[in-house]
Formats: sequence, structure tokens, C-alpha cells
Amino acid sequence: MSMDEQKTKPAGIKVRPDVCPSKRKQLNLETVKEQIADTTGPEYWRSLEELAGSDEFQEMLHREFPKGASEWLDDFSRRGFLKAMGASLALAGLTGCTRMPSTEIVPYVKQPENVIPGRPKFYATAFTLGGYASPVLVESHMFRPTKVEGNPEHPASLGGTDVYAQASILDLYDPDRAQNITYMGDVRSWNGFMEAVRGPMSVQKSMAGGGVRILTQTVSSPTLAGQIRSYLETNPQAKWHVYEPINRDNVVEGAKLAFGEPVETRYDFSKADVIVSLDADFLYAGFPGSARYTRDFAARRNPDGAMNRLYVVESTPSSTGMKADHRLPLRYLPSRAIPRCKKLIIPYCAADC
Repeated sequence: MSMDEQKTKPAGIKVRPDVCPSKRKQLNLETVKEQIADTTGPEYWRSLEELAGSDEFQEMLHREFPKGASEWLDDFSRRGFLKAMGASLALAGLTGCTRMPSTEIVPYVKQPENVIPGRPKFYATAFTLGGYASPVLVESHMFRPTKVEGNPEHPASLGGTDVYAQASILDLYDPDRAQNITYMGDVRSWNGFMEAVRGPMSVQKSMAGGGVRILTQTVSSPTLAGQIRSYLETNPQAKWHVYEPINRDNVVEGAKLAFGEPVETRYDFSKADVIVSLDADFLYAGFPGSARYTRDFAARRNPDGAMNRLYVVESTPSSTGMKADHRLPLRYLPSRAIPRCKKLIIPYCAADC
């Protein structure tokens, strides 16, 4: 307020400066004592304002939340609110789901033999990884595989299995796997595919397969390998390429240095008193025969009996190195460091691996 405005005020009227409404009425301790003098029983309070219970404090409690939060503008009940929120959440969840096509469940007209709903069936088969087969038992419910376990009657695993064999069941239910033959994004039939390749293959036949290249993973099936070799004999100019993302080429080269030919060595850890592993992680899942090797190795780890001893020399920390009695880390493992001792079982990865 300016000085001119103050001079125009009538005499006897005291000009009061603007003050925050919450501070105009200060709390008086004597007044609080008078208000609680007649109170009986225990009193619990967090501040003098709450103890006094003044009108200003009650108004502050009422307006503690944003404007309109404490007011219910219509006669909508609590139960109705919960119903509306439940329906909204359900509809919001349904919009994010994929609508599957409607199908009808039709019972068997002629039920297959030995099929009982709820009772699984087991099939003995093999799981391949990098060209090496692992014997497994597959549990099946109504012709749908659901679980993979090791085959206890097969000497290669004795019922053991690894994480890769367990996870192989997911490949059967992979939605991204090819369901049909496609060409440029369009679904084609098998007959259409045969008609499309018949002409180019006829041209290649006159060229002895000079423009044909066959790309596969490691093939250990005698039937498939025989079919490919038969085609290569008929078309000598064709080429067969084998590729594995994680291969054992170093093992093959090491076997050539040690034995003069590419052979796969098998170990009998049940008879070994001392095991020296040279960069060979034979206890790791994925190593050929690791299920059987793990069982044979663990059977001799009895401190009260004829316990075996494991020495590991490796350039990278591995599962086998973590279980070794003595571990020697090296930057690299030269081929001349591989000893020649017939009394020890020495699995090795390769020369200069």
C-alpha cells in the first residue's frame, strides 16, 4: 500500500498488512490447556495443532489431498467402482492378446491303440548336437512330446542328460520354425517346389553338377550321408560343404597329430586313478560323451575309497578346471607339452589350441 493510500484512510482505522491465513490465528498454549482440562482417558497426538483440534486444523485435514479428491460427486458405490475397474483391466489385458482361431474338440471316432488320455508314453530316440548323438527318452502326451530325459539302458549316458538335450524339446514348439515351403514370402506346396527345381537340376545334370553346392551341418546319419555321397558320385562337379557354428576342428587336427588319422577318442574314467586334462572340458555339457564321463568321474570321487585325482592345464576357466584337485592356467598349450604316458588318461583339446 502506498503512502497516499494510507493518508486517505479515515482516522481511527488501523491498517493491517496482508498475512497468510494460517498464521493469523496463532496457537496459544494456555488455550490448549483449557481445552484438554476436561478430557478423560489417554490422548495420542503428533503435534500441538492436532492436540488442540481447532477448526483450522480440521479444515487442513479435510483439504490435505488435491481438490475434489475427498468428494464423491455421484452415488457410485464402492462395489460398483471395483466392478468397473475389474472390467477395464480385463478388457485392457484382452486387447494385448492374440485371438486364436476357433476350433472344435472332436473325440476319437476310432481311438488309436494304447492311447489313454492322461497316461504318457515314452519313446527311445536320439538328440544330435554337432553331429554327436545322445540317447534320450521322450515323454509324450497324446502324441505331443513334453519332456526329455536320458535313456538309462543306453551305455552312452546311463540315464544322464545335459542342458542341451533338455532344451531340445523347445525346438518342437518354436513358433518361428518353418511350417511350410515358402518362396519370396509366399507359401508354396511341395509339388510346386519339385516343379520349380526340376528344370534347373536338369541343366546341372548335363554339367555334372558344376553349379550345385550342398550346405549341411555335421551329418552322422549313415542313410543321409550315403544319399549325399550317391549324388556326388553321379555329379562329380558338385560340392558338399559342412559348417558348424561351434565345431571341433581343433580336436580333429590334434587327433591327426597323435594318431595319424581323424579319430574320436573315448575315455574310461571309471578305471583312471589319475586324470590329466589338457584344455579339455570333458565335464561340460556339449562335450561328446559328457553325460557318461561325468557319471564315471563322480563315481571315483569317494574320499573313503580309491579316489581319483584330477589335474587340469587350461588356458580358459572351465567346468572341469573348477572341479580339479590341481589347476594350472597357461596362456596357450603347445603341442610338445602333451606327454606320452600310458598309465594316465589324458584328454586333450588339440595341439596349439
